[in-house]
Order: sequence, then structure tokens, then C-alpha cells
Amino acid sequence: MKKLILIITLVTGLNVLANAQQQPAKTPVQKAAHKTQNLQKKLMLTTSQTKEVNALFLTEATRLDSLKAHKTDKKANKAAHKAIQSQTDRKLNTILTADQRKTFADLKAAKKAKHDQKKAAAAASAAPKQ
Repeated sequence: MKKLILIITLVTGLNVLANAQQQPAKTPVQKAAHKTQNLQKKLMLTTSQTKEVNALFLTEATRLDSLKAHKTDKKANKAAHKAIQSQTDRKLNTILTADQRKTFADLKAAKKAKHDQKKAAAAASAAPKQ
């Protein structure tokens, strides 16, 4: 009897852990809303800017989702992804004011520095130790 209870507890615990790690995929609308809300907080966007930025991010998220759905060549996907992002950044810069553009550039630089730092740390830990 004790073994049966132990097995049931173990199976239930593993099931809970397995389900806790799965996150539902966000829709393009949710992704766009999240990015817009984030920029709204950091750049103090006006209401008209918020609407334009949300529409821009919705277009970007939709295009990126369709790109993910049609996986072909990894290098081609990466190039297309970068093209979509650069096009979005160009359009976003036309929406933002000069001060907002400067703040946005600083945010992007900080994000890139953080990414590069993580990448360097991962490469250092993956290097064979002698």
C-alpha cells in the first residue's frame, strides 16, 4: 500500500512539474500589446503614437509568426528576421520624437550589451577547461 501511494505521488509530482514548464504561445496581438506597453512606459508615448506603434508592432509580430511557421533555411530566416526588424525600427523612428529616438537608441544599446555579455559568458563556460 505504501508503495502504491509513493508511486501515485511520484507520478502526480512529475506531471505537475512537466505542466508547469509549458507556456502557451502568445498571439501576435498579445506580443504587439506587450511591446507597445513596454515602450509606452519607457518613452512616454502620446495616445496617437501608442496607436501607431501598436499597429506597427502588430504587423511585425504577424510577419515574424508567419516566418516561424514556414521554416525553410535557417540563414534565410535569420536574414528575413533582421530585415523585418530593421524595417520596423525605421518606421518606429519616424513615429518617435527626437528625445524618444535617443532614449530608444539607448535602450537598444543596453539590450545589445546585455545580450553580448550573456553570449560571452555562455561561450566562456562552454570552452573546455584545461
